[in-house]
Amino acid sequence: MNGKTAGVEGWTIVHSTRQRHHDDRFYGQFLGSRKHDVTGNTEWIVGRMYPGVSKDDEFIFGEWDYSKHFAGPRSTDNADNALKAYVEMSHDTFVWDRIFDQRVGETIDRHLAGPEVPGASKLAAGWMETEVAGHLIPAAGGTILLPFHEARYELLQYLRRTELSAKAHLTRGITVDRHSAVELVVQAAGPIRFEYGYNTYWLAADE
Repeated sequence: MNGKTAGVEGWTIVHSTRQRHHDDRFYGQFLGSRKHDVTGNTEWIVGRMYPGVSKDDEFIFGEWDYSKHFAGPRSTDNADNALKAYVEMSHDTFVWDRIFDQRVGETIDRHLAGPEVPGASKLAAGWMETEVAGHLIPAAGGTILLPFHEARYELLQYLRRTELSAKAHLTRGITVDRHSAVELVVQAAGPIRFEYGYNTYWLAADE
């Protein structure tokens, strides 16, 4: 049901999962987002579904059992905090596995990258260590030219996977922070280049 709405509150379901437990009942949860009408910030919700007898009875009359709401002033912080809470909840709903947080992170980035943009130029996504003492060959990664929304998704994935190695806490106030970096990618309408921590990231018109 990803991409659909839940209840009457206008949440778009970004990720949901429901599985049978050993007590022969189904448990599940969902992750949703919506844009605030006034502030324009993206809010997130982590909700636990009612236990039921079927994989398909996710909601009862469009409602859910329990939820946490993340509606701070920084959209990326809301998403990151929601992901953490969603992974924590997955243990209580018996849906956790070893790559649960990775798969949900991918789904969030796919949602943030948006749909295909007809007629948009193809771009390549990439990153490279900007300055790391003692490294003769800096670590780096890049893609071939991809449809615009795919390139945005790949760059969001690079940001997520290299967050620790970027050591952004050491460059606070010098480069953009994670929230600003994600917003630059989400709002990009063409090639971009920026530094986040000790890494440089880009969307470029050539590989």
